[in-house]
Amino acid sequence: MARDQRQRAARRGVWLAATLVGLSGLLVGARYVGPARDIPAGTGYAAHDLCSRTMHMGQPLERVREDYVAPKVRQLPYFWQIDYRAGEAVRVSTWLPTLERARTAIYREGLGCTMLPPGAPSPERLRSQPFARAAAVSTSDAPWPYGGGRPNRDPLPEGWGAILERHERIIFDRTPGDDASTHTTALLVAHRGHLIHETYGDGLAREQPQLGWSMTKTLTALVAGTLVGAEKLSLDAPVGLPRWAGTDKAAITWRQLLNMAPGLEWSEGYGGKSHATDMLFSRADQAAYAADLPLVSKPGTTFMYSTGTSNIAMLRMRQLLGGTHQAIYDHYQSRLFAPLGIRDAVIEPDASGTPVGGARGFLRPVDWLKLGQLFLNRGRWEATQVVPASFIDYLMAPSPASDGYGGSIWRRPNERHTTPEQRARLPENAIWMAGHTGQFLLIAPDEQLLILRMGVAMRKDIARHRVFELFIDLLETGNGNHHDAPRANDTGPRTEGVETRREQGAQAKP
Repeated sequence: MARDQRQRAARRGVWLAATLVGLSGLLVGARYVGPARDIPAGTGYAAHDLCSRTMHMGQPLERVREDYVAPKVRQLPYFWQIDYRAGEAVRVSTWLPTLERARTAIYREGLGCTMLPPGAPSPERLRSQPFARAAAVSTSDAPWPYGGGRPNRDPLPEGWGAILERHERIIFDRTPGDDASTHTTALLVAHRGHLIHETYGDGLAREQPQLGWSMTKTLTALVAGTLVGAEKLSLDAPVGLPRWAGTDKAAITWRQLLNMAPGLEWSEGYGGKSHATDMLFSRADQAAYAADLPLVSKPGTTFMYSTGTSNIAMLRMRQLLGGTHQAIYDHYQSRLFAPLGIRDAVIEPDASGTPVGGARGFLRPVDWLKLGQLFLNRGRWEATQVVPASFIDYLMAPSPASDGYGGSIWRRPNERHTTPEQRARLPENAIWMAGHTGQFLLIAPDEQLLILRMGVAMRKDIARHRVFELFIDLLETGNGNHHDAPRANDTGPRTEGVETRREQGAQAKP
């Protein structure tokens, strides 16, 4: 630990001088407006991540600050100031004259952290709003997914044990201080409805919820599916945002919205100022910001991956349910989470009270995996049709605007995602969720295989390559019929102790 701290200090000493030279121009030259404009993306990202990971997830402040946040906001740590109030709020600013660009995230029990950009309601006002937390979901010792049972490796398809052990070492491997660190925090595998592998890293355990980032887009689509089942929403009906009335946007349908093809202007990126970072870290009403961007193409014709689009969907669902922050929270908790036995989960809201449906879903990894199982079950959970089967079929089908995307979920990877050799070995109907910093949930419908990888990858491409290699190796080694589909009251057999916890860089456990 002391050696790592000395290395960090040395690196900071080298970079600090260079940073200050560059920043001296930031204050005086028009050509440096770009970097100044990017600062709120850094302070906002840092404040929200520090708040959520320490106060909601329960991770140590130093680890989050040094290993997760500092490498992601590049040179900001050399001139940031962090005001950390445990259990309350995090404020991140800079000591640079005229360029403070402060951003604050506040913590509320049951709701997680909320970003408060300039113009947002005060922390006191937000905390004074009435809020009733969802009742605790009961659980049993029945096997996953219908209970809280531990992984069952008896039996595994032939050869899978060795494959899982080998790939676990690779997926969790990193060299301390390496900029290519993947910081894997969870690796789970399910096959034919049985949880067969569950490992955690960086000191985390099963009961801690983890941030799915853009996997939340698929979660938001599933919430929309519950409204389709309740006949409160129709895919081919206009979205119906009141602010779109009387404009060309009024024709945008739910189908087009969930296919990421509403035709709205958007730039997605986290390396500086973009529509995504402006919305997430500088707008109190995030969905309103995204909805007010101009229409730049005919709805349904152009695929544009957008965190804002999912936020628009969440805003309209909130309106359809009565308009209050409590109503949308109660709906996704009671109509999606409770039937699946998902607990201690939340979609963090923005300062207006709308859940950030494009990026801020916090679920335990075993519960993220349940969303994959819901796809394999075509929306059914035990005796309940949680989401219509036809809606699941729509989500999995190619969008008219992009064969590589469905309804808020990715389909077959393209050349940006995997190597040609990997793509040639993947099933045609594979689908997958993906999120910033390397969140991946891979789904093989025919083989009934699910793989979840979560973490904070400095190199998302490395994390993605590794998890796809595991996915492909398991599929090619034999999908077998060793497991029968689980029954809700099935309590055995189980192999206890397969779930493991590990620190990054440690040797794999058997």
